[in-house]
Amino acid sequence: MKAAAALGIACLALLVAFCEPAAARVRIHYIAADEVMWNYAPLRMNPIAGTPLPPLLPTQLGWTFQKAIYREYTDATFAHLVPVAPSERYHGMTGPTIHAEVGDTVVIVFRNRTRFPFDIAPSGVRSTPNPSAVLPGATRTFRWPISDADGPGVNDGSSLLYVYESDVNQRTSESAGLIGPLIVTRRGQARADGSPADVDREIVALFSVQDEFQNPFLSLNLASAAINPRHFSGREKTFENDNYIHTINGFAWGNMPTPTMRVGERVRWYLLSTMTPADGHAPTWSGQTVLSQGNRSDVVALVTPHAVADMVPDNPGVWLLVCTLNIHLLNGMEARYKVVK
Repeated sequence: MKAAAALGIACLALLVAFCEPAAARVRIHYIAADEVMWNYAPLRMNPIAGTPLPPLLPTQLGWTFQKAIYREYTDATFAHLVPVAPSERYHGMTGPTIHAEVGDTVVIVFRNRTRFPFDIAPSGVRSTPNPSAVLPGATRTFRWPISDADGPGVNDGSSLLYVYESDVNQRTSESAGLIGPLIVTRRGQARADGSPADVDREIVALFSVQDEFQNPFLSLNLASAAINPRHFSGREKTFENDNYIHTINGFAWGNMPTPTMRVGERVRWYLLSTMTPADGHAPTWSGQTVLSQGNRSDVVALVTPHAVADMVPDNPGVWLLVCTLNIHLLNGMEARYKVVK
C-alpha cells in the first residue's frame, strides 16, 4: 500500500510539473563598471566606402578616449569576463544583454571599478527601488522584480526593451559609456534564458552621439599625450562640438563588426538611444523592411530611449544600417549587417 501511495504521489508530482507554468526564476548577473580605452574606429578606415577616416576636426582629440562601460563577469570574484562570441562582438561598448520573463527577479551584483561614483538601474521598470551611488571600489547587489506591468502589452510583440544605465548624473554617465539593454519577455513565451521563443535572432543597436566634453574622464583625456597630442585645453570655442562622436554601438564610420542573419529568420532589432541633446535618430535599413508598432517601413523614428522592430530578411547581401538624420549620417553614424541564404 505504501509503495502504491508513493507511486501515486510521484505521478501526481509529474502531472503538476507538466501542467503548471514554469516557476519564476531569479537571474543573477555579475556586472562591473570598468574603465577602458575605447577606440571608435579601430579599423582606422571607413570599410563601407573603402576610404581613410575623415580628417580630424580642428579641435577634435582623436578617435580613442578613456571611458567606462558595463561588462559581465562569471562570478562574484570579478576575475573572469564572460566570453563574448565572435557573432556578438558588434555589441561594442553597449552593456551586456539582460533577459527576463515577466515574474522573474533580476539580481545584479554590481562592482564599481572606476574612479567615479556610478550605479546600475533600469529606466521604466516599475517595482525597482531607488538606486544609489556605488563608491569607487565598492560592490552592491540590486534586485529588479519584473512585474506584469513591466511586460509586453496587448499591442506589443512577445518582448520589449528597457534601458539600464547609471543615474548618478545621467548625462555624464551616458557620455562615459554606461548603458545597456534589458529585454523583458511576456510570461509563458520565453526560453529558459528569458529570450522570446518566437524570435530566432536578436540584434541590439545603440544609436548614440557620444559627447566627450561631458565624459567624466575629460580631464584625464586632456592630460594624456597619447589621447591629446595637440595639447588642447578643452576651453577652445569649437571643442565641444568637435568632440561629438556619432556612433552605433560605440563605432563610427562603418567600424562596427557586421552582425549576420539568415533569409527567413525571425529577427528582432532592439534599438537604444542615449538622451544627450544631440540625440534623436532615424534608424534605417537598406535591402529589407521592418515592422514596428504596426507599421512596415525601412526606417523607425527613435525619439525615445528605446524601440523594437521585427524583420524577416528575404534579400541576401551586405546592407547598410544608418541613421538618416542628415547631420548624424554625414558624421559617420553608419554600420553594416549581412543576410545569408
